[in-house]
Amino acid sequence: MWGGALLVLLFSAIGADAQAVARPVRPLPGPVVPPPGYRRAIERGTRTADGRPGPRYWTNHALYDIRAELDPATARITGSETIVYRNNSPDTLAQLVLHLHMNIHREGNVRNEPQEITGGVELVRLAVDGTAITQGPLNQPGRWAASATILRVRPPRAVPPGGSATIAVDWRGVFPQASSGRVGWSAREVYFIGYWFPRMAVYDDLRGWDAQPYLGNAEFYDDFGDYRVSVTVPTGWTVIGTGALANPEEVWSDQTRRRLAAAARADSVVHVATAADLGANRVTAAPASGRLTYRFAADTVRDFTWTASNVQVWDATSARVPDRNRDGREDRVLIQSLWREQRAPLWVEMAKYGKHGIEHHSRYTGLAYPWPHMTVVEGQDIVAGGMEFPMLTLIGAYTGTPPGALYGTTVHEIAHMWVPMIVGTNEKRYAWMDEGAATYLENLARRDYELGDSAEGLERENYLSLARVEGEQPLMTHGDYYETIQAYLTASYPKPATLMVTLRGLLGGDTFDRAYRAFISEWAFKLPTPWDFFATVERVAGKDLDWFWSSFYYESWTLDQAVGAVVVRAGGPVVVIENKGYAPMPALVRIQTTRGGTLDRTIPVETWLSGADRAEIDLPAAVGEVTRVEIDPDGLFPDARRQDNVWSGPR
Repeated sequence: MWGGALLVLLFSAIGADAQAVARPVRPLPGPVVPPPGYRRAIERGTRTADGRPGPRYWTNHALYDIRAELDPATARITGSETIVYRNNSPDTLAQLVLHLHMNIHREGNVRNEPQEITGGVELVRLAVDGTAITQGPLNQPGRWAASATILRVRPPRAVPPGGSATIAVDWRGVFPQASSGRVGWSAREVYFIGYWFPRMAVYDDLRGWDAQPYLGNAEFYDDFGDYRVSVTVPTGWTVIGTGALANPEEVWSDQTRRRLAAAARADSVVHVATAADLGANRVTAAPASGRLTYRFAADTVRDFTWTASNVQVWDATSARVPDRNRDGREDRVLIQSLWREQRAPLWVEMAKYGKHGIEHHSRYTGLAYPWPHMTVVEGQDIVAGGMEFPMLTLIGAYTGTPPGALYGTTVHEIAHMWVPMIVGTNEKRYAWMDEGAATYLENLARRDYELGDSAEGLERENYLSLARVEGEQPLMTHGDYYETIQAYLTASYPKPATLMVTLRGLLGGDTFDRAYRAFISEWAFKLPTPWDFFATVERVAGKDLDWFWSSFYYESWTLDQAVGAVVVRAGGPVVVIENKGYAPMPALVRIQTTRGGTLDRTIPVETWLSGADRAEIDLPAAVGEVTRVEIDPDGLFPDARRQDNVWSGPR
């Protein structure tokens, strides 16, 4: 596999005695050459050339202890956290790097879309291993410096391999009403809080510290960590967060606990908190202090997110997933939906959507959903579409949308629980890896739910409509560097989903499914790259697919095959197939004849890789006349102009 999309041009000389003039005939896909950091990782044994994690693979680890209090009336958050950061790498770390994502809302910081100015994150105290760290140049220990959303810290002592550092941070800030459709509040009665605390950046085996500023468009790259989080809110406010609630008896009423216990065993929907329950204050406990503190624990997750409300009704059921604890029985996952009846009437079915999404994706990926709950939160005014977080997703009301739209968004966001929440891809650099996978799983789930639409066909057309006007940029483009939002969205969602369908058609369903499940299994709770995915597919398929990755991922070449002609020669009819586009692909040709019946023929991809732009299929005279020719009759491949894929002749 090795290569960037190198173009190899074939040339022809004009005139035997004249000066040779080079004429480009067809660009050919070159080998896929991974970047130097990936090649070094293979040499060092942290990754392998066949796509598996290597025997020396490592990731660093952080244990977070966070204490926070929200004032819903002002959207102000006050927090204190301790991070124990363990250096599992072979390198000595002279600096520690953290993300301050909410600094996208600080005045003067760079961003690629308008944002509400709230002041960002105010650091009140910062210490490492008990030593106070002050703001200043990083040329000496004991200093910190912030640039946009990146915080760099020079600890008193470098952190050696196998060592750890304890970082203590006190901070505060004000949440915006809506932050890039990911975080915010609605009418100060619903809060959805993500990317809200100082968090360690990734130090990996490819680039070392891979910390890039959050500009509002491209998403995130995170390590896995363990979290112990307490959130304090006024009495009457529900809080649901990533992980398991450690103190339900302190925060929920007896009625709420009973209903949740019933929902955790049910296949039908249980109304945990109705509007009447909320109005009568029957949902939460009512301590004399007037405040509730919810305590959560979550291990091996990318992030910690939470939601709070005093008005949302609460439905719950449970999903059945394959045996996770190996006791011979299927397991249950609590499915929860929180929504406002007047704002989001279509949400009445949401708990069922969540149940189906978890069950479908667990079956297809071969990896049962590993966590205790999946919670879907209505966030009208915060988000229009949806946004994913570990064990939670935020979705708009979807009022007035076509049937199936809310279901599709729900199972799309739930698909992200596998990529990138379990398989920790770098969303910022390679948005296609998680968004394409989620779109692919969404479309499979839609079919399984029998919605009656052709989602895969719609995704393909969405991709090709931009390809036809040459508005694409390659999938390997960094998420912040697309020239247009259309190019970013196409490269992130419909095109990579379409390419997964294409691969399935190219390799066969069983082979592709085995390859995809191998990638999910081998890279669960690790940090894979595109080259790990490419090599895994090639290993399982037993094929060199550099031509495919180079043409469709590194380049924005399009597939455009056509039936050029049907001619009759002395030996019999000849079908001429043309390759008009730059992207190569086997040509699957179905030919109908008057005496030979229906014939299937394949022009192998090697024909186009040799530089040819046309090929002939010779048929014996015994077949009679050719009456119809069609390329790719089953619609497996993304041909940009299918109207010339069919030829019909006289009968």
